[in-house]
Order: sequence, then C-alpha cells, then structure tokens
Amino acid sequence: MEETTVQEEAQQLPSVDFISYLANLVETGRLYLEGIPNPETDEVVTNFPLVKHIIDTIEMLEEKTKGNLTAPEANFLANTLYELRMGYVRAINRQETATQAETPAEETEEEVSAENAEDSP
Repeated sequence: MEETTVQEEAQQLPSVDFISYLANLVETGRLYLEGIPNPETDEVVTNFPLVKHIIDTIEMLEEKTKGNLTAPEANFLANTLYELRMGYVRAINRQETATQAETPAEETEEEVSAENAEDSP
C-alpha cells in the first residue's frame, strides 16, 4: 500500500525540465517580492536580498546555458528574467518612496517636540 502512495505522489509532481526549474525559481522570487504572510504574526514578509540572489542565479543559468537551450526555453528564460528584474526594481522603488514619505513626518514630529520643549517655562 505504501508503494502506491509513493507512486501517486510522484505522478502529481511536475516534470523535471529546464522550464519547470526556472518557473519554480521565478515563483519563489515573485512570492518574496509581493510578500509572504508569516503564519504566526500575520506580518507580510518580503526578502529583497533573496530575490536579488534568485535573479543572479537565473542570470548565471542564462550565461552557462547560452547556445544549449531550445527556442521555447531561451524565450521563457529571457522573459521571466526580465519580468523578475522589473518587479524587483518596482518593489525597491516603492520601498524607497515609502521610506521618503515617512521621513518628513518623523522630522515634523521631532520639530514639534523640540518647539514645545523650547516654549515650556
């Protein structure tokens, strides 16, 4: 009976090929760009260094497999790498914009506190 379960599980797994491998890498990158909810805290966790590492890994695969891929594989690699790079750039820009938007508010609160301290007798 255990053999049947192992065979059933093996049948449910995707085929082992280059596109499936890349799709797995890219999906992991996308998840960490968008954020993954921490089940214990419900906080959404992003991991930009991991996404950058995944992009670097795909770039290395692109270089090492140059001339050895079928046309669909090469197209999939180029397109998904481009999409992941652009998603990374957009996410970094959003983070920087959010950080800049928060900074003036914090400075204003500090300035108000300093002014209140100066006005106190």
